[in-house]
Amino acid sequence: MDPHTTHHQNRKHSLLYLFFVLAAAHLLSRNLSLHGDDTVRVKKLPDLPLRFRSDGTFKILQVADMHYGIGKVTRCRDVLPSEFDFCSDLNTTQFLKRIIRAENPDFIAFTGDNIFGSSTPDAAESLIKAFGPAMESGIPWAAVLGNHDHESSMNREELMSFMSLMDYSVSQLNPSFDGLTRATKGGVTTKIDGFGNYNIKVYGAPGSMMANSSLLNLFFLDSGARAYYQGFRTYEGIRESQLNWLQVTY
Repeated sequence: MDPHTTHHQNRKHSLLYLFFVLAAAHLLSRNLSLHGDDTVRVKKLPDLPLRFRSDGTFKILQVADMHYGIGKVTRCRDVLPSEFDFCSDLNTTQFLKRIIRAENPDFIAFTGDNIFGSSTPDAAESLIKAFGPAMESGIPWAAVLGNHDHESSMNREELMSFMSLMDYSVSQLNPSFDGLTRATKGGVTTKIDGFGNYNIKVYGAPGSMMANSSLLNLFFLDSGARAYYQGFRTYEGIRESQLNWLQVTY
């Protein structure tokens, strides 16, 4: 074949390839955009690994049952009549901001019912608002699900996947493949029940003799939602596959 023709065809193929790459990038940016904003957002990563301070302390702020809805429209429950008109999800947001500033924790753990699914039509929007103070602080944080989080527009798997992608989150969907393999007899991988089962290690202080050793393991487990037992409506609990993984990992 004529070298000039070969060069021309290679150039043509290169241009076509570049066109498809640019088109794919454009489509991806549109799919990743939020609320009509075409800017691709990259997750802000936490400073890892988690470590004890030089004084030997590691402070955890635990936040449970925020039951976040859609913001200022969602009214508080169990408050005085005189407070009802002025109390909303924004009170939760302001309280969380104040407590983060006051305590300056090393880690924030959200332990379920982060949003009140039945009070919001958009789970993603509620999650962003609920975890907003933690993301703004830049402090590493993680979360598990309660029995109300999934009652909106996302199932439990989708919720955990979304939370794992949020700024400064160290939440995980489930143990890695290797973690599951090691947690079963004979190295045979089995499915672990639930979503949001994972282990976070906290290492020694920088420069210390234990800097490369994990001194604290933080285990997060999906305790499920609602269930029926012997005809009675009750709550789910930790299941055998989760316990097997926990015992081997621990």
